[in-house]
Amino acid sequence: MISDNFEILRDTRALYLRQLASLLRDSLLFSAADVTAVQQGAGEYFDEMVSTKGRGSFRDEVNGLTSSRITLVGEDDLEFGIRVDNFTARLFETTGSTLWKLHLRFMTVLRRPDLPKGDNPVGPKGIADGLRDMFAKQGAIPLDNKLDLLDKIEDYLVKNLPAVYDTVETFLGKSGIETAQTNIVTSPESPQQKAPGGNTGVAPENINALIALQTALLSRLPLAPVAAGIPAGPVGVAPQQMASGGAAASLLSQASLDRLLHRLSELDRAGDYRNPTLQMGDAPDNTELFPTLFKDETASRQRSLNSTELGIPAHAPEGLAIDTLSLIFEAIFDDPTLPDALKAILSSLQITTLKLAMRDGALFSDATHPARQVIDKMATAMLGLPLDTPNRHPICLKLFEIAGKLRSDFAGNPEAFSHAAEQLDKLQEERRQEVIAAAQAYLPLLQQLDRCDQVADETKAAAEVRVPVDLVDFFQKSWPQVMQQIETESGSNSSIWQDHKSAIDKLLWSFQPKTDLEQRKELSAQLPFVLKTLKGGMVRIGMAPAAQQRVLDICFDLQTQALRGIAPQTVLLGGDTPEAETPPVRREPITGELKVGSLTLATLDFPEPVPAVPVPCQVGNWIGRSGEWSRLPRMVCFVSPESQRHLLFNPHTGTAMSIHSLILARQFSSGEAVLLGKESLFERAAARALKHHPAQAA
Repeated sequence: MISDNFEILRDTRALYLRQLASLLRDSLLFSAADVTAVQQGAGEYFDEMVSTKGRGSFRDEVNGLTSSRITLVGEDDLEFGIRVDNFTARLFETTGSTLWKLHLRFMTVLRRPDLPKGDNPVGPKGIADGLRDMFAKQGAIPLDNKLDLLDKIEDYLVKNLPAVYDTVETFLGKSGIETAQTNIVTSPESPQQKAPGGNTGVAPENINALIALQTALLSRLPLAPVAAGIPAGPVGVAPQQMASGGAAASLLSQASLDRLLHRLSELDRAGDYRNPTLQMGDAPDNTELFPTLFKDETASRQRSLNSTELGIPAHAPEGLAIDTLSLIFEAIFDDPTLPDALKAILSSLQITTLKLAMRDGALFSDATHPARQVIDKMATAMLGLPLDTPNRHPICLKLFEIAGKLRSDFAGNPEAFSHAAEQLDKLQEERRQEVIAAAQAYLPLLQQLDRCDQVADETKAAAEVRVPVDLVDFFQKSWPQVMQQIETESGSNSSIWQDHKSAIDKLLWSFQPKTDLEQRKELSAQLPFVLKTLKGGMVRIGMAPAAQQRVLDICFDLQTQALRGIAPQTVLLGGDTPEAETPPVRREPITGELKVGSLTLATLDFPEPVPAVPVPCQVGNWIGRSGEWSRLPRMVCFVSPESQRHLLFNPHTGTAMSIHSLILARQFSSGEAVLLGKESLFERAAARALKHHPAQAA
C-alpha cells in the first residue's frame, strides 16, 4: 500500500505540473522561462506539503492564509506581498468546491486526517510561490508592471484553474483514493448543512480540534464500546464516526432522553439569568437538584455541565455531546482574556445550547451553525469594552435580553438561535454606527494632517522653481509658513489660499525682463495686488517690520531691473544638488498628537509625506492584539480618501488615533496588529480545551 501511494503521489504530481504548465502557456502571459519558474515553485511546494508530517498546534493549522509570507524590505515589497496574499486568497475562494474534494482525497492518500486546508499540495499557495520565484528571476521591474501582470494572471486562473483541479481530482478518484470522512456527532433529526459541492460547510482545520477532542474523550473511557455493550458499528469506522449515528447508535431510550431534557429545563429555570445583577450567592438553593454543581463555587466562577454530573453514560452519543460542549464552555469560562460579563451571558445559554447539541450534531461539524454564530457574535458585540465591564453596562443588558428571549423561545431546533443571531447583527451594526458617529468630532484634526501633506507637496513643487538669490531665505522659510497657516485656517480650496498662491506666481513673473509695452502695463496693473498680498502674509506670521521692508525693497529693485530688461540672478530653490545625492525620505514612524479644545488625536506617522499602501481592514473593523481585552482595541471609523490615514477610535479610551496606512500595513504583516472578531470564539475554545485536556497531557 505504501508503494501504491508513492506511485499515486508521483503520478499526481507529474499530472498536476503538466496541466499547470499547459494552462500557463495557453494564457500567452508567460514566457517559457516564466512557465518553468512557476512550475518549479509549485513542484517544490507539492514536495514540501507531501513530506510534512504535521504542524505543531491547532493554532498553526487555523492560521491558513492569515500567515503572511511578506518580508519587509521596502514599501514596494510590502505592497507586492500583500497583493500576492490577496491573489492566493481569491484562488482559494473561487476553487473551493473542487479544491475541497481534492483536499479530502489528499487526506486519505497522505494518511493525514489533520491535513490543514492551507497545506493542500496542489493548492494556490504553491502557484503563489512559483509566481514569487518568477518575478524574482525577472529582476528589477516597476511595481506597477508587476501588479498589472498579476491582475491578468489572477483573472485567467480564476476562470481556468478549476479545470486543472477537476482533472487531478478525477485521476485520484480513478486511482482508488476515497474522500476522507469528516463526520462528528450527528443525529438523524438534523442533517448537516451543506456547502457547494455537497460537503459540510466547514473547513477541515476548523473541525480538527473537535474531532481530536471527542477522540480524546472516547480514549479516556474505562471500557471499550464493545465491552460496555455498545454496538460496535461497521468494521473500520472510527469511534467518532460510530457516535455520529442515529437511533441505532444511541444508548438512551426516548423516555430517558425526555427525562434528561426535563432535568436540564428544571435546572435552567432554577437560575435567574434574566437579571444580570444577580450574584451566585443570591441564587435559590438548588443543591438538592445537583449538589456537585454548587460545591465550592464563588460568585464570579461560571460552571460547565458534564455527563457524570447528569448521570449520562460518557460513551453514549448524548454523553459525548455533553462532555464536548462542557469542555468548550469550561475553556470559555477559564479564558482570562474574556470579560466576566460575557462569561455570565454565555453561561446563561449553556443549558439551552446543550439541549440543542443532543438533538443537532451539526453544531459540532458546521462552522456556520446558528448556535455557534450566537456564541461568536456575543463575543464580537463586546469588542472594545474593558475587561471589567459591569453586567449593568447597556451593551451587556441588551445581550442578556437577547439571551433571555432565546431561552424562552427555544423549542428544540436552531430557529431560536437563528433569530438571536439576527438580533445580534442588528446590535453590532447599531454600536458600529454609534462609535463611528462619536469619532466624527476628530475628523477636522485628521483633515489638518492631510492639509499639511498638501502644503508639503506644494513646498516640494515650489522647490523646483528658480528664485532670485537675495530672496532664497524668504521663499524657503517665511512664505511656506504663511501658506501653511492659511491652509490650517481656511483650507487649500479657499479663495484666500488661492489668492496668496497666485500672488507669489505673479511676483516671480514680475522679476522677469519686461521690454514689451503691454507687459509693462500688465506689471503696473498687477503690482498693487501682489505687494498688498505679500505685505499681508508677512504680517500674518509676525515677521519683523525691518525684515518686511528689506523683502519689499529687494522686490522693488528686481522689478525696476525687469523694466530695464535685466534678468535677475536666480538659483533653484531646492539647491543644485544632483538627484542621486538627495537624502532618502525617512521611513521611521514618529508619534505625536494634535489638540483642539478637549479633543486629542494621537498620531503615528512619518516626518515627510510617504505614499499610501493597501491595508487589510475597512471601516467598522476592530483592530487590536489578538485575545488581549486589557489593551483596549480601536475601531476603524474613517479612512481619508486623500492620504489613506486611518482614524481609530474607542469611546472608552477618551482619545482617537490617526495612523499612516504604511505603518498599519506593517503592523498587520508582523502580527503586531490583528483584526478582532474574525476568529471564532467557539473554535478557539475547542482548541484551548484540546490543549489542556488531561488525555492530551498524558
